[in-house]
Amino acid sequence: MPKRQRIDLSVREVQELARKAIHDKRCAALHDIKKCIVSKQAKFDGGDHGLQARRAQAIESCLHLVVARKETLTVASVTAAEAHGFSPAWGAHLVRQWTAHWVNTRALPQSLRGHHPKVASILSDPTARCAIRTYMCSNKWSLNPPRLQKLLQNELTPDEARAYTQQITSHELPHGLKAYAESTLLPSMQLKLGREGFSLSSARRLMLRKGWLFGGEQPLRKKGAGRGLHQSDFICSTVGWLDAASATLEYGKNHDGFWNGELFIKQLTEKFFPAFKATHGDGQIAVVLVDNSQGHASYATDALGVSEINMRPGGKQPRMQDRWYMRNGVKITQSMVFPSNHATFPNQPKGIRACSRSVLRTQAPGLLFFLS
Repeated sequence: MPKRQRIDLSVREVQELARKAIHDKRCAALHDIKKCIVSKQAKFDGGDHGLQARRAQAIESCLHLVVARKETLTVASVTAAEAHGFSPAWGAHLVRQWTAHWVNTRALPQSLRGHHPKVASILSDPTARCAIRTYMCSNKWSLNPPRLQKLLQNELTPDEARAYTQQITSHELPHGLKAYAESTLLPSMQLKLGREGFSLSSARRLMLRKGWLFGGEQPLRKKGAGRGLHQSDFICSTVGWLDAASATLEYGKNHDGFWNGELFIKQLTEKFFPAFKATHGDGQIAVVLVDNSQGHASYATDALGVSEINMRPGGKQPRMQDRWYMRNGVKITQSMVFPSNHATFPNQPKGIRACSRSVLRTQAPGLLFFLS
C-alpha cells in the first residue's frame, strides 16, 4: 500500500475553495441570464410572455435567491417555481434542472410540446391545413360583421380599434376556429370530436404563435396578376414624414401605368414644394436626396435627345430646343423645328434626316456639333 503523504491544503480548505468556485460560477450564470432576458436580440419561443420566457425568469429568480440571499438551492427553487406559476413540488424539481443546465451550458430549456412520438395532429394533412387557412383568412368567424367592416375601413377610433382587435384575437377568432374544426372540418375527415378535437388553447396557439403559415410553406405568395400600390414619400430631416407630399400610384398596364421621372417631377412641383413651404416657411431651400433610379430622373420636355427624334419630319416626336455648334469661333444656332412658312411641314419637328442634311451642307473644318 502507498505511504500516506502530507497534503498542502486541509480538507476544510479544499471544501471552502470548492464552495467558492460554485458560488462564482452561479454569480456569472446570474449575470448572463439577466443579460439574456433584457436583450433585444434574444428570441424566446412563444414570445416574451411564453413558456420559455417564464422558465428563464424562474432560473433568474432561483439564482438570485441562492447568490444574494444565501438560500439553499432547494428552498430557492420552490420559491421561484411558485412565483412564476409552476407547482411547488414537481415545478421546483424542474427549476433545479433548468438552473443546473443553464449554469453548465448557458442553454435555455426547450419545450417538448408536440414532440411526443404518439401525438397525432390534423395539421399533418395538407387538405386540413388548406381548409383551416382559408377559414382563418375569411370573415366567417366574425361575431359582429358590421363592426369588423368598420375596423377594416378605418372607421373606428384608435381606442375602439385597439379594443376590438384584442377581442378578435382573444375571443372571436379562437372560438370561431374551434367551432369550424368541430362542426365542419373533423366530420368531413371522418374523425371523432373526442379524439381529434380542437381546444381553445390549441386554436390560440395556432393563431398567435404560428401565424397564418404552416410547416414547409413560404411566407410570401407567388407572383401573379395581382394589383399593387407604389408609394412615393418624403422624409424631412427636421420634421420627419411630410404627409402632404405623398403620392400613390396603382401601378399596372390597365391601371395608372408605372412610376417614372415625369411623375416624380410632378410630385415635386405640385406636392413637395408647397408642403415644404407650408412647414418651413418662405426663404428656405430644400435639398432633395434620392437614389440613382429611373423613377427619379427626367429630362425637360424640349431637351435634346437623339433617341426621341424620328427619322422623318412630323409625327409623334417632341419639339426640341435649338441646337448650336461653333464655326471659326462663332456660335451658330440651328432650329430643330421647321419655320411657319414651310411648304410641307410648317411648325413641325424636322427629324434626324433633315437635321443631318443641314449640318452636312454647312459643315466646315473644325466643326463642333452638340446634339445631346
